[in-house]
Amino acid sequence: MAVRQKSKKKIGPADRAFVLDDYLLYNVVRASAVYHDEMAEALRSYGLTTVQWRILMLLHDRSPSSVGELARRSVTKMPTLTRMLIRMEEEGLVKRKVLAGDRRIVEVMMTKRAENTLRTVQDIGQRVFERAVEGFEAKDIFVLTDALKRIRQNLQRSAYDVLDG
Repeated sequence: MAVRQKSKKKIGPADRAFVLDDYLLYNVVRASAVYHDEMAEALRSYGLTTVQWRILMLLHDRSPSSVGELARRSVTKMPTLTRMLIRMEEEGLVKRKVLAGDRRIVEVMMTKRAENTLRTVQDIGQRVFERAVEGFEAKDIFVLTDALKRIRQNLQRSAYDVLDG
């Protein structure tokens, strides 16, 4: 059994004291995978996938949104997202419209049906969230969210910046 590190030193994959189970990025990926599995199981009975859930939540936040913006914010590859949007349009959940003045941009909007569906399944997301943060204080959730945003921003910088510096 590995000894857990309590030191102030940042221990990464190249360190001798590295323990995978204590590695921050490994735990981010594992938490995300467990969350995805939980949401997939819960949404299945409503006929939704986790990608559809993310798209509806993103459109609830900002509608209309361009397909490119949805791909970026949903962390979904463009071909996958396009297929999903076609399916969602066929199911009456979204409408797609070419932007006037720039035919390269397609805007996506939620329909009333999507708004009703989202209201129904938001409770599922709330319950999964509450279980995930059980035992956390609100301030701890804020700090963790802020830290994850900073990690994401750091990782969005060019990898070459890190190698050169």
